[in-house]
Amino acid sequence: MKFALWLSALLAAVIPTVHAASAAELQQIVSVMPACGLLCLEKNIAASPCGLTDTECSCSNSTLNAQIELCVVTTCKVKEQLTTKNATQTLCGAPVRDRTKSVSVSGIVGGIFALIAYVLRMVARHPKFGGTLGWDDAMMTVVVVLVAPLTCLSVVLANLGLGKDIWTIPFDNITHILYIYYFDEDLYLSALPLLKVSILLFYLRIFPEKGFRRVVFVVIGLCVGYAIAFVMVSIFQCRPIKYAWLQWDDEHEGTCNNINAQGWSSAALNVILDLIVIILPMPQLWQLQLNKRKKFLLLLMFSVGFFVTIVSILRLQVLIQFGSTHNLTWDYTPVGYWSTIEIHVGIICACMPAIRALLMQWMPKVMGQTTKDKSYGQSSSGFSSKFGGSSNNAMPKGSQLSNRPKGEDDGDFIPLVDVESQAGTSVHGGPSLPPTRAGPHAAQPREFQ
Repeated sequence: MKFALWLSALLAAVIPTVHAASAAELQQIVSVMPACGLLCLEKNIAASPCGLTDTECSCSNSTLNAQIELCVVTTCKVKEQLTTKNATQTLCGAPVRDRTKSVSVSGIVGGIFALIAYVLRMVARHPKFGGTLGWDDAMMTVVVVLVAPLTCLSVVLANLGLGKDIWTIPFDNITHILYIYYFDEDLYLSALPLLKVSILLFYLRIFPEKGFRRVVFVVIGLCVGYAIAFVMVSIFQCRPIKYAWLQWDDEHEGTCNNINAQGWSSAALNVILDLIVIILPMPQLWQLQLNKRKKFLLLLMFSVGFFVTIVSILRLQVLIQFGSTHNLTWDYTPVGYWSTIEIHVGIICACMPAIRALLMQWMPKVMGQTTKDKSYGQSSSGFSSKFGGSSNNAMPKGSQLSNRPKGEDDGDFIPLVDVESQAGTSVHGGPSLPPTRAGPHAAQPREFQ
C-alpha cells in the first residue's frame, strides 16, 4: 500500500503536463492495482535502465514489460493479472482496441441477406410460381431456425465485449461471453452439416441416376454422423459442463478436452465435406447435352459453394490461437465472425438455384429468357399433396435437369424438372429419359413419399 501511494504521488509530480483531474485519475488507477502487481512493478523498474520517474522509458521498454508480465503471471491470480494489465496499459496511455462492430455487423448483415435468400427460395416453391415444398426446403428451414439465434447473439456478444482486450472487460462479462459462445458452438456444429444435407436432398430432386443417388445417400450419412459426433463432443468438451465457461479464472475445478485439436479436426473435416458436396454433381452436369455456354453457366452456379469452402479455410486458419490464447475476447473474434459468415454464405449459395428460377419469373428479359418458365421446385410427391402440389396424372413442373439433344438447345435458360415426376415424360418437349436413368425406382424415391 505504501508503494501504491508513493507511485501515484510520483506519477503526478513528475509529469508536468498532467492536470489535477488526470493526477486524481492516476492515483485511482494505482489504488486498485493488486499488491502482487505493484511489487512486480517496483522490483523490475528498479532493476531496469529506466529511472523510476521515466515513465516513457518504462512503457516503451519491451524487455522490461516482458519481465513485469512474467512476474505478474507467476505471482498473481488470473483476475489480479487482468487488473494489473489494465492499470499499466492505462498508465502508459495505450490505445483501447475495439472491433466489436465487426462481430455485430457481420452477424446482422449476413443474417439479413441469408434470410432474404431463404424467403425468396420459399416464394419460388409457392404453387403460384410452379413449385412445391420438398425435404430439402424442410431441412433448410431447420438450418434457418438454428442460425437465427446464432445471428442475434452476435449483437449480444459484441455488447458484452467480444472484440475487446480481455483486461478491459468486467469479469462477469467474460463468463457470460464464454457461456454464450458455448451454445453458439453447438448451434454452428448443428447447422453447418444440416445445410449440406439440404443441398444433397436437392441433388436427389434433380438427378435420377441410381448410382449417383446411392453416393448422395452415403454423403448424407457422413454429414449426419459429423453433426452427431461433433455436437456431442462440443457439449461434453468439459467435465463438469459448466467448466467450459468458468475455467478462464482458474478458480474452479474441472478438466477439458484439447480445444485446439477439437476445433481443427471439426474444421478440417468440414472442408473435406464441403469439397465432396461441391464436386459430387459436376460429372452429372458435364454429361448434359448442352452447348458450352449454358454448360459453363450451369457449372458456375453449382460451383459458388467453393466460396463457402474458402471461408471455411479462412476460419480454419484463425483457429490456430483458439485453444492457447490468454486474450480470448480479442482472439476469439475472427473465429466468431468467420463462423457466422460461413453459415450465412452457405445458406445464400444453397438458395441460389431457387432465386435464379424466381428471377426468371419476374424478369425474364433481364435474365435472358424470352418466355416465362415455371420449372423449379415442383414435386409430384413429398410435400406437394400437403402444400398445394398437383396430385393428378398430369406432368408437374419440377426441378430435374433436362437432358435434351444439342439441336434443341437453342434457348437461353437451363431447364429444371423434378425427378419425382412421372417416368418417361418430358416437360420441355425433349425426349424422355432412358429407363436406365429414370426408371420407376428413381422416379418415386422413398424419401419424398
